[in-house]
Amino acid sequence: MLAMEPLAVDEADYAEAEAALAALAEQYPDYAAADVAQMKAHLAEIDANPADAAAACEALFAVAHNVKGQGASFGYDLMTELGEALCERLRGKAALTACEAASVRALVAACDAVIAERLSGDGGPRGKARLAAAGAAS
Repeated sequence: MLAMEPLAVDEADYAEAEAALAALAEQYPDYAAADVAQMKAHLAEIDANPADAAAACEALFAVAHNVKGQGASFGYDLMTELGEALCERLRGKAALTACEAASVRALVAACDAVIAERLSGDGGPRGKARLAAAGAAS
């Protein structure tokens, strides 16, 4: 069996990677705002044609899944929680009932508020209030 040599770790490589991640984190709110705009557009499609909403539901799920995956990576844990809640409500849906649409709309509005207010981390009391208002309180 081959012996595994530990990889040489260069402190400069770590510093470079951390700087790159910090730069991406600074840009995250702009990317997330674009994701929220896409989610709003997909909701508008669903509202315009609720009987034929499968493609819009799938597209909305895809954006929510991205939000779920990226939020905490850039220090926006609330976006990950809200994205997960959206995924739970949208997974496998070809249409939304009025109640489901209202729930999804509240979650998207909460995502919008988190980014507009720059509620990083858990958002403190305002973050908890946003989660509760959207029906996603943990």
